[in-house]
Amino acid sequence: MHHFVQRSFGLASVVLAICANSSLQASQIEGYSEPFRVIEVASDETGVIEELHVQLGDTVSQGAPIMRLRSDLYHAQIAVAKQQMSVEGRREAAEAEVELTKLRFDKIRGLRQSGHARTAEVARAENEYRVAVANLKSVEEELQSRQLEHEKLKAHLHRRTLRAPCDGVVTIVHRQSGEFVAPNQPQVITIVQLDQLLANFALMPSQATKLSHGQSVRVHFSDSNRAVVGTVHFISPITNAESGTIPVQVLVDNSERKLRSGERCTVTIQD
Repeated sequence: MHHFVQRSFGLASVVLAICANSSLQASQIEGYSEPFRVIEVASDETGVIEELHVQLGDTVSQGAPIMRLRSDLYHAQIAVAKQQMSVEGRREAAEAEVELTKLRFDKIRGLRQSGHARTAEVARAENEYRVAVANLKSVEEELQSRQLEHEKLKAHLHRRTLRAPCDGVVTIVHRQSGEFVAPNQPQVITIVQLDQLLANFALMPSQATKLSHGQSVRVHFSDSNRAVVGTVHFISPITNAESGTIPVQVLVDNSERKLRSGERCTVTIQD
């Protein structure tokens, strides 16, 4: 009798375990991957492309030069501005005039106190000193303006070399050397950022509620047969009216470039 009770409890445990496992159902949701970012790199300067540094399919690093516009005129303007900025003769003359009028004003003011100068002479000397000070200030402001103009031209010249905004791969070349970059068509190349991928899925509302931003999930890539851990990057606040599903994006690391953008993938969600 004792053995029969033990067997009964053992059988009940197995039945409960089977029931528990059958109640934990999971759904595999199919989706696809895409680049983390697709950037149309555009120039905010116009002109003829003098040199294009990249070709279709090239891998570029953030900050690397992409193209350079013709800048002969800017180099000439910078040289002139630098020359004008370095002229110190007017400043020195204005400073000397201030010192001279100051000495004269102090001397006449001292003579006035001893009764050897008239009030009109003191006033005239003071006015001459104030005019000299104002003239020096005007010269300093002009030189400062020339310095700012020089810096402005240098900034314009710097912007005429277009640089990569991020690490990526060149997928489209919109302009070639010798072509004109216009304000209405400023795009030069298109870069895709592939060191991270976005896996896109359409989940039912009951499935989406089980996920939260930043949560770790396992994504399986079909073509490469790789399973990687990603993080929930975006859960749309809007349900698709036609399908009744919610778009969800999972951010996946692809720094080793073993996964391809556009590859089919699946994510497992517990029902």
